[in-house]
Amino acid sequence: MTQVISDRRDVDFVLHEQIGQVDHESFAEFNKKTIDLIISEARNLAIKEILPTFKQGDEQGCTLENGKVTVPESFTRAWRLLCEGEWPAMCDDPAVGGQGMPRTVGSAALEYMVGANSAFMLYYGMTHGAAKLVEAFGDDTQKSVYLKKMFSGEWGGTMLLTEPEAGSDVGALTTTAQKNADGTYTLSGSKIFISAGEHDLCENIIHPVLARIPGAPPGTKGISLFLVPCSR
Repeated sequence: MTQVISDRRDVDFVLHEQIGQVDHESFAEFNKKTIDLIISEARNLAIKEILPTFKQGDEQGCTLENGKVTVPESFTRAWRLLCEGEWPAMCDDPAVGGQGMPRTVGSAALEYMVGANSAFMLYYGMTHGAAKLVEAFGDDTQKSVYLKKMFSGEWGGTMLLTEPEAGSDVGALTTTAQKNADGTYTLSGSKIFISAGEHDLCENIIHPVLARIPGAPPGTKGISLFLVPCSR
């Protein structure tokens, strides 16, 4: 296929002429040859594997049957190849499963993939965002359990934020979290617009959920964030 998602000459110009070589000691291994190889592989994956899912995804769509959401057939192969290539954590710390790339290189690679099918890449985006929440705010146990599996794409991720009666007023949420004797919490409430909230690409989907502990102050100051796995 000759479809041009992003012009390669433009990408090369930005990376090698406008920005210039990455010279930080943390990225010493990312010379021009390595960067060009990464971008070429990202472009190939985007054009050959992800781009075809755009049309097929529109035509087939997701299906809901017996409480199970099935993604378009073509998404399954594209997701597997995305994960096998370790693309979901390009710029993240190798200690948690990342490749440690410079962010400029990762952004250029993602431009091809998102350009090929932004709907498909939403599964990546939600997962990566949820993983970064765990990385930033999780304790050591949570990080050891969740990060590598999420950054590898083995587990997915979402964000449960909007509620029917609250809309964009996050501080008006009514979902509550009641602490249990074992230190966990039981959450009660309703959320809507949960992108990637249910699908069959991963064996487990991790939900960062906003809720209020009884006695917490009103508004956004009283909101807490809970990590809710949804193993099948």
